[in-house]
Amino acid sequence: MKDLHLKSLTKYVLLGYFIYVLLTAVLAFGIYTPPERDLNFDQQRWISETTEQVTLIEDRGDAWQVRMDLIESAQHSLDISYYAMQGGETVDLFHAHLLAAADRGVQVRFLIDGIFHNMRFGQRDIIRVFNEHPNMELSFYEPLDLARPWTWHNRLHDKFIVADQAYVLIGGRNIGDKYFAPDDYQGVSQDRDVLIFNENQQQSNLTSEISDYFDYLWSHEFTVLQTNKDLTRWGKRRATAEKINLETCYESYQASSRDQSEQMNPWRDQAHQINGGFFVHNSIERFYKQPDVWLEMLVLIEQAEQQALVQSPYIIPSRLIREDLDKLRVDIDDGMLLTNALAATPNIMAHSGYRNHRQTLAGSDLSLYEFQRPDQSLHMKSMVIDQQITAVGSFNFDARSAFLNTESMVVIDSPGLADEIITLTNEEYLSNSLLVNQGETDSTDQLESTPLTKHIMTLVIRPLARLIEFLL
Repeated sequence: MKDLHLKSLTKYVLLGYFIYVLLTAVLAFGIYTPPERDLNFDQQRWISETTEQVTLIEDRGDAWQVRMDLIESAQHSLDISYYAMQGGETVDLFHAHLLAAADRGVQVRFLIDGIFHNMRFGQRDIIRVFNEHPNMELSFYEPLDLARPWTWHNRLHDKFIVADQAYVLIGGRNIGDKYFAPDDYQGVSQDRDVLIFNENQQQSNLTSEISDYFDYLWSHEFTVLQTNKDLTRWGKRRATAEKINLETCYESYQASSRDQSEQMNPWRDQAHQINGGFFVHNSIERFYKQPDVWLEMLVLIEQAEQQALVQSPYIIPSRLIREDLDKLRVDIDDGMLLTNALAATPNIMAHSGYRNHRQTLAGSDLSLYEFQRPDQSLHMKSMVIDQQITAVGSFNFDARSAFLNTESMVVIDSPGLADEIITLTNEEYLSNSLLVNQGETDSTDQLESTPLTKHIMTLVIRPLARLIEFLL
């Protein structure tokens, strides 16, 4: 009888908790309406003079090498922010290089999202290694809090590395094999970073703004330091064993890596001059954030005179986003959206949200292109305005990036950078994309290359996606 009462009580407790989560983590976000947003948003962010330069990092092999070069060349500090460590050999190698940098005296601060970090289970020993090293600190942004489900949406989505406050690598890549793998790797992710040089240590610059933002995140009340605990004797043994594994991994990699004297030279050789720019990030608060990144992207689009190219893995115009778009006054000859087709997308839920608005987007004045390769997907988040202004960072064109996540973008005035991105887009991505135009949406699905299960899942999920698109 007691067991029966206990089972009934457990059932009611779980049901009550489910209702609590539904109310506070879903319905509350759908009911709440943020204050009206001013599309004339302008906080005078623009830096009009800078000696900085920028290199586009597009190739996946280059994307891995530049990260290793940044870590290897650092002499004083490494400040690193990432959303997720998504598995594979590159995750171990990344940690191994951070450890080697700390061993030679570099101060390493690693900030990662508090839920999607993959360090709670199989990689828990990484936390112990960080904890034991005097030059390494690890923090989680907004760790999982079961008592406050509304905090689950307050995610850290920034992706950047600041080395010696002289170099910044910022873009859309997380750390994981699919972001750096060769073409024969199934499910590779095509992405984009930019490497900004501030070797003259000019004070008013993009690099210092991004460095200041990291300091702000690091010291924020939502950020919880993980490397301030005393390890047990067993924990110390685990840390020592993992440290040996990482050192072995590092030595093996170094035996086959290029000459260290070449570390930053290739990236300098490919750099473009920066005429100006600014860095923008969302406000840091729970529930709905001030959508500073979204508003700045809208202002850039509205200010375009001839051309606007928008690339995003997901395009989900929720109610609030549609309200802002209705205020937009755009008069350009060439407007283009590039996103993933069903064949390419790895995120069925997000694509279902996009699918609900696909016909409307295709009927607009913009040219809507869908990347069709089933073995690859687009993950870059960027804009190019009038073949001169480029925005690159972590921001997806969806409600989650606009109002819920931490997000950051760097906006750069550099015709050379803009031209390189446009050329790559035309040669590498549009050549593998189909134009969805004038309502002819059905004819652009390559059914033979898209598994039937994907089509079925999308049809099933679309109604749910419409209900919760403010969270997608």
